[in-house]
Amino acid sequence: MSVPVSHAFVLPDENFADWFRAVENFTKQFDRVVIVRTPAGYDLNRFRNVSVVQTKGVWLNDNALEHMRRIYPSVVRVDVVTAETPAQMQTTLAERITKKDRFGETINSGRHLNDRFVVGWPSEQRPAKIVRRFNDEDDKGVKNEGIDIHALQGTSVRAATAGTVGAVITDSSGVASYGQYVQVITPFKDTAYLVTYANLRKIAVQRGQAITQGDLIGEAAGPAIKLIVQQPGAGLTGYPLPDVVDPTPLLYWDGLRLRATADGLRIRERPGQDFKAKGQVYMFDNLETMELHGYTLEKVGHEGQWIRVRTPVGMSGFAAAWFLNAIGLDLSNVGNIAGMNLDVQHHLGRPAGDRVNGLGWTRFAYNVSQGRGSTDFNLADRTYRPYIERYSAADAKPIVVLGHQTYGEGAGYNWTQMDDAKWERFTRDFASACLEVAKRYAGSNLIGAYQIWNEQDTPPHLAQAAVPLSPKVYGKILSDAIRAIRSVDATTKIITGGHITGASAGPAYARATLSHMTSGVRPDGIAFHAYGLGAPGGVDAYSQFGSIGPVVRVYSQIIDAPVWITEWGVLDIPNEPADRVAKYATAFLRELKTYFSDKVAAACWYAWADTMHNGYGLVDKDDKPKQPLYSEFMRA
Repeated sequence: MSVPVSHAFVLPDENFADWFRAVENFTKQFDRVVIVRTPAGYDLNRFRNVSVVQTKGVWLNDNALEHMRRIYPSVVRVDVVTAETPAQMQTTLAERITKKDRFGETINSGRHLNDRFVVGWPSEQRPAKIVRRFNDEDDKGVKNEGIDIHALQGTSVRAATAGTVGAVITDSSGVASYGQYVQVITPFKDTAYLVTYANLRKIAVQRGQAITQGDLIGEAAGPAIKLIVQQPGAGLTGYPLPDVVDPTPLLYWDGLRLRATADGLRIRERPGQDFKAKGQVYMFDNLETMELHGYTLEKVGHEGQWIRVRTPVGMSGFAAAWFLNAIGLDLSNVGNIAGMNLDVQHHLGRPAGDRVNGLGWTRFAYNVSQGRGSTDFNLADRTYRPYIERYSAADAKPIVVLGHQTYGEGAGYNWTQMDDAKWERFTRDFASACLEVAKRYAGSNLIGAYQIWNEQDTPPHLAQAAVPLSPKVYGKILSDAIRAIRSVDATTKIITGGHITGASAGPAYARATLSHMTSGVRPDGIAFHAYGLGAPGGVDAYSQFGSIGPVVRVYSQIIDAPVWITEWGVLDIPNEPADRVAKYATAFLRELKTYFSDKVAAACWYAWADTMHNGYGLVDKDDKPKQPLYSEFMRA
């Protein structure tokens, strides 16, 4: 899957508001663009790609490229936008928008772009590390001409660069210590690098084959592979191969993150145990390295080494490398799984964007009917769009619930006395309502997911706010809603309503629903509610139905897609101590992030505030954070 870029756009401090307005349309067109106000005091090394405005008074020697390459060595691509005024920059970016060309690579032959040669991480072994460094001598005094990378036997080895396979050696005729190996010729600018992958088995490429970064090369023969980079005519001598270059500073792993091996790892002001601790992190925190990736991968696991990191809450400092593991995130579905249930029609249920910053998701119902059968979708758009834009801008993408409040409530339907004909009419009209909503947001990238209905499997005798449906009826409603939304929006995810009847009845209902759906129509995910489920290290009183892990496994087997936990939390006991609830909540998230990161897309707490129905809020009825729950949940 393609990996979305990390992209910062650095604007001048002087007249910042004007520059910001000039880049606004660009940020709406291209996602994951972070605006940085002046390079002073901000570490841009955390971004792969950086766009900079070449104008006077901003950069060292008034040279943006020189400044970037000297101060921020980790940045791969520097995109220089020359403009003396915001208006000039807006004109330049407008051409990119028209051509849907984020970096203007087709404009002026891309002469404003400066890329450095980088080598990806080839081993799928986790945790990842370099087990023998470049230039290390063996017991015979022979210097290592490459780096040895942790890769147990059978580990997939993938291309670290694009290029053409120049050699495939599968017998002993090659370099004796290399075993089976592959060499790839990688052109870059005016140079052709030679990249060698040694100590392989089951080689999957052939000589002359064109490959791209990430293609399968073969398997590791174990316990490590050797990666060698040569630059013919310009490399170093004195090694078993000529013209070698140190691959370490060239390594760039888009998605590299570090995790503590135990809870409570201290982040210190400077490298060393004698320096003041700024804070601490936990096993489920994903830390960004603020150093070159290669040097980071040299250090992890080694006592006495320190790595400069950035925590999920933006704190920078130094962590002991011997208490860190290196992992990789799948950036095709990047984001924090932690989410929050809101209610924009509740006076406490619509927090400012900066208060939810750090969450991956927000969730709320899209209420068009207003309990009186209203079908004024323009009014609903004016009501909800500001909040959809607010939370999307804060990277807490909205999960928008389309259900009986969207259409049907107060429109004359008696939910307990519906027959087939009435459900058929309702299904048609509900699909039209879903279309009315979706076409207003199609192509905007504002909505993270549409959720169709809520707690549809609620037993009729327990139904309060939910409207129960049979699997047959729900299968038809879900099918028609998906087809209506997909007619105008091909990309936004569409998930089921949250199943509520547990680890046995809930999945059975979901499978029955799928059997009644239109052929070829499927949701992008199965959702369920996880009240009464907990995790080891939590609070048993809130986990009366057992652990979340087995339930995730059962739901994740229904379709080949991550599950969505759209409600979980503590109900009907608003006076419980916040420290006990915090212990429960952080253990729950830790369990999901540690063991089920590939199986869970979202986990949305219910609810943001006390008085939002019967949920235990992160803030109380006076809108004050309930500590330590508030801080620990937002950090997690």
